[in-house]
Amino acid sequence: MSENKNNDKNIVLQVEDLHTSFFTRKGEYKAVDGVSFHVDEGETLGIVGESGCGKTVTGLSLLRLLPEPAGRIKAGKIILDGTNLLELSKKEMRKMRGKEISMILQDPMTSLNPLYTVGNQIAEPLRQHQQLVGDRVEEEVISALRLLNIPAPEQRLRDYPHQLSGGMRQRVVGAIGMSCNPRLLIADEPTTALDATIQAQYIALFKDVQKKTNVSIIYITHDFSVVYQMCHRVAVMYAGKILETARTEVIFNNPTHPYTSALIKSVPRLDRKDDRLYSIKGHPPSLLNLPSGCRFYPRCPEAKNICRDKEPPETKIGDNHSVYCWGVN
Repeated sequence: MSENKNNDKNIVLQVEDLHTSFFTRKGEYKAVDGVSFHVDEGETLGIVGESGCGKTVTGLSLLRLLPEPAGRIKAGKIILDGTNLLELSKKEMRKMRGKEISMILQDPMTSLNPLYTVGNQIAEPLRQHQQLVGDRVEEEVISALRLLNIPAPEQRLRDYPHQLSGGMRQRVVGAIGMSCNPRLLIADEPTTALDATIQAQYIALFKDVQKKTNVSIIYITHDFSVVYQMCHRVAVMYAGKILETARTEVIFNNPTHPYTSALIKSVPRLDRKDDRLYSIKGHPPSLLNLPSGCRFYPRCPEAKNICRDKEPPETKIGDNHSVYCWGVN
């Protein structure tokens, strides 16, 4: 597991009280409802939780790539290296994407254009943000492919996406994301479609790239085995809110929130034989009609009366460890 012992690192990203909603005929879906976190320089923050908890919408909100007009950031601050991204114009934000903040999506075949070569697609952000032309562009494309350990980069840059394997296509998407050396890279479940061997190679590659470039990473996933290998800290999301944030070893060895504990119990283990895999009872609440108190209350085995009526405040347990739960108050 990665370890970040330097507490004096600069904060690259500070998100404060972020609210993102989708407005439909049925009403307002509060996909991200008051989320706050930070990412240090050279750090990997894992955002985990069940499907529909708001992980991907959080990432898209940071890039301001929500589908309009339904998707809207209602309030909050997204401060990247001292600049509040929510105060930028659309033109100014386009200059930030790819240069200062990039995103790797889950399916490379929906990210890559089948009509253009790999080289052309990696070159696009270099032309846009660094105004490179001619041989200089090709040199930088080859460097980006080498950074992601893509063999024979001089040949690969002339290939089309369909000529590459799934794992290689995902590396190409990573090369596009890293081509302009961004300060922050958002990786949205990039290893989900890969088999276990290729997944392990991709995770090792991510850590190597981070070591070489000192890029900060937000790693969005539902796979706790990836979290353990990849992340320095973890933020656990549920129904649009972060319920617990702590260093990775704390989350695994001493989870405080009942939801965090339940997620870890749900992970199959090879060192024990269980007749039946653990599962969390019930379903997440509808984002259209959220409960008034703790959002995990209807499914929580440790719920109290106060959990039903009042939303729990943030409780600081230790250094870099906070939890929203009445059980620790």
